[in-house]
Amino acid sequence: MKKRDFLKSMIAGTAGMTLASFSSARNSPINTPSWQRGVSLWPICLDTATLSGKIPLERKVELAAEAGFDAIEPWDHELKAHEASGKSLKDLSKKITDLGMFVPSVIGVWGSLAPDKETFNSERDQHKERLRMISDVGASHAQIIPKFNQKTPLNHQNAAWAYSEICKMAKEYNLYPGIIFLNFVPGLEKLADAVHIALLSGVKKAQIIPDTFHMFLTEGSSNGLNLLAPEMITIFQFADAPKDLKPSNAQGLDSKRVLPGDGQIDLVSFLRPLKQISYKGCISLELYNPEYHKREPKIFLAEALHKTIKVIERV
Repeated sequence: MKKRDFLKSMIAGTAGMTLASFSSARNSPINTPSWQRGVSLWPICLDTATLSGKIPLERKVELAAEAGFDAIEPWDHELKAHEASGKSLKDLSKKITDLGMFVPSVIGVWGSLAPDKETFNSERDQHKERLRMISDVGASHAQIIPKFNQKTPLNHQNAAWAYSEICKMAKEYNLYPGIIFLNFVPGLEKLADAVHIALLSGVKKAQIIPDTFHMFLTEGSSNGLNLLAPEMITIFQFADAPKDLKPSNAQGLDSKRVLPGDGQIDLVSFLRPLKQISYKGCISLELYNPEYHKREPKIFLAEALHKTIKVIERV
């Protein structure tokens, strides 16, 4: 192990244990399911990209509500298209609430986890506009995304500065930003990278976004989740991996995500630590598989929610 990587793991582990210890002093483990008619410990969210891009956002909201999801997680380009059609995001927010759902976060503020100050500063207006849309649709969090296809690994100090800046901007909109990690982004392949950047930022309520699929691709252990305070997790992204897929840093593998229980990931092992640390946020079903887009939405969502609950019931 390289010295830099060892130091990162030590810092993340030590701070994580501190956060978890502080949290455990205030919280008792959640043992009584209160969502999905008393069968789930957590609200279940639908990432809108699970459905075909040909379906308008407002219809996706209706389909998610009809299927019985507790929350919905849209993408920024859908928010932009909704406004471009002459409709109001604030009206859509009210509709989501009226249908009994909420918006935990939106994907996302693209490129805001910038590799350097110059890049970040040149795109401040774009970031601000995305934050405005995310706020208008009623979200409480914004997902912070790096630049893709960079020639060098993401510098954690620079990324931490960028994260602290986007957090300052987000305060104007009452939003809490969470850092994602992606198997194909050098320097941000693993959950530990996101945690390290969050800790370096000095942001008091810094947050990260675990993802079962990307943790599988980078051979990440579910044990690390025990070290996190529940408040550090923006949302928990949830999907299985097909049985013939191997860990990889290749790009474009998200299209291979499969329904919970249909693949090889021991998803229960990822959920048990969430119960132990009293995480109360959403489990977000994220399936960017084009084969699922071909299916009749109502029937598919009914199966997707059923299989997600079946996994959760085993925790």
